Amino acid sequence: MEEMSQILVEFPLVLFLMFIVFRLMGSKELNQSTPIDFAFMVLLTSIGWDVTISQDFPLWFTFVLIILLVAMIYLFDLITSKSKRAEKIIIGEPLLLIEDGEIVEKALKKVRLSEDELLALLRLKGFFLLENIELCYLEFNGDISVKPKEG
Repeated sequence: MEEMSQILVEFPLVLFLMFIVFRLMGSKELNQSTPIDFAFMVLLTSIGWDVTISQDFPLWFTFVLIILLVAMIYLFDLITSKSKRAEKIIIGEPLLLIEDGEIVEKALKKVRLSEDELLALLRLKGFFLLENIELCYLEFNGDISVKPKEG
């Protein structure tokens, strides 16, 4: 019974702390998150779950881990905002998928995207013919950006 009361106290505290951390991370939607943001979110929820359920660690340990994680998040954000090279390494850069209506096959292979998947993504953006597309990029968050041909 003591374990249950401990969980009933610790779980809301950890959940509240995680909520605060997510708010501090910014108001990006999940589809705007970088891979590193997503990894931090998964790690944060894992820490919260493990500490609350496993009972192997004291509550103060959870706070220390979460504070350390928040510090790392800010450090990564600071580094990527100050250095284009670090941003390219940590976050990545857009990948050209279509140029002047032609699919860049090498790029599709690099990201393991089939032509049919690309065409489906284009249709969702309102592009049904490749010849109407000047440029198409796969962004770091997995979304595509399309520049239509003029005229």
